Amino acid sequence: MQSSRWMMLPAMLTLIFSAACSNQTAQQAPAPPPDTRKADEAAVRATSKDWSAAATAKDLEKTVSYYADEAVFFVDKGALVKGKDAIRMAWKDELAPEAPGLTWATTVVEVARSGDIAYEYGTYESTTPSKKGAPKVEKGKYVTVWKKQDNGTWKVVADIYNSGV
Repeated sequence: MQSSRWMMLPAMLTLIFSAACSNQTAQQAPAPPPDTRKADEAAVRATSKDWSAAATAKDLEKTVSYYADEAVFFVDKGALVKGKDAIRMAWKDELAPEAPGLTWATTVVEVARSGDIAYEYGTYESTTPSKKGAPKVEKGKYVTVWKKQDNGTWKVVADIYNSGV
């Protein structure tokens, strides 16, 4: 009987150790961050609306300011444009005084549970005035990926659009 107790001792110690470790792990697990998706969605929608207003006003510097320094811009039927300086050059012709008017409208904004990344998609409209007849209207769609910055603002890290809806 004494020897069977000694044989059970390692098994009991293993169980006690395992229970203590799993209990300690459960107690040390960090609480998930607060769910800020609704507030983040509202912030992205407001920022996108302001961005669209800057583009409509043909304000190049303000329009480009919505991009993160490392952003990429996928131009419709054009090249992949990397970095804020290159993106500025891509927008320059789009926002020239004689360029068509541009607006966009957000359809969906989805924010990751982590609260640090979001995507948006919607439609855009570009209107070219005409001296003869009706203005030319181009409609298209877009997807924008936003990243929350350390200061809490949202910046575009990837932007793509294409004509046709």
